[in-house]
Amino acid sequence: MASTDETFIRQTFDLIDVFEDITDPLDVQRRIANLIVDFGFEYFTITRLPQPSERLGPNMLLSIWPSGWLAHYDRIGHYRFDPVARHCYRTIEPFAWSEVEYEPEIAARARRVMDEATEHGMAAGYCVPIHDAMGFQAVVSLAGERVEMPPRVRRGIHLLGLYAWGAAERTTTRRKKNTGRLLSVRERDVLSWAAVGRTGDEIADILGVSPETVSTHLKNARHKIGTRNTTHTVVEALRRREISL
Repeated sequence: MASTDETFIRQTFDLIDVFEDITDPLDVQRRIANLIVDFGFEYFTITRLPQPSERLGPNMLLSIWPSGWLAHYDRIGHYRFDPVARHCYRTIEPFAWSEVEYEPEIAARARRVMDEATEHGMAAGYCVPIHDAMGFQAVVSLAGERVEMPPRVRRGIHLLGLYAWGAAERTTTRRKKNTGRLLSVRERDVLSWAAVGRTGDEIADILGVSPETVSTHLKNARHKIGTRNTTHTVVEALRRREISL
């Protein structure tokens, strides 16, 4: 195993070196999958962590997950009770899924999430929590039926996860920019003023429009992003780089 460990570490540094030259997110995804398979990792995802009421799917940057698992996960509402996802908010340290303790108040639902993940071929896993420059949480999560992670491999996967997140965010953001922004210029203007605490009436005065027009722009932005109120919309617009402070 020592020889395999050394090979993995060397290949990890080799991949990190070429990440900055990769422009296709699917190439990033393929290279990561090829590197981690020798340690039992058949699946992985690189995703932002949404609010508890949101679905996970729209927040994923890259993902190789079992067929049907994501649709089931989102349909059932597993994200709210996923002990692995919840633990990501409590630590910046990498961790194995088996190291997570279930919170007593959601233990039954948490156990169901993990039992069903096992049924889909993800009995074991490892997470690298991420906090980006804006302070938003994300995670690189790897899984398989049986995984082997000697200490050097764990450290290597930690390093790989940090650089993989950067490559995934860069390549997927670039692709989104090529297809245009989600929000209109006026919607971004309204949200930018809302982000610094301006009321609807104040925004209307600043932009020279009616309060009703401001309300319409906010409503349209909520619909496009899939949020429920102005505060949530501002947070999501910041996270998606639609606006900045």
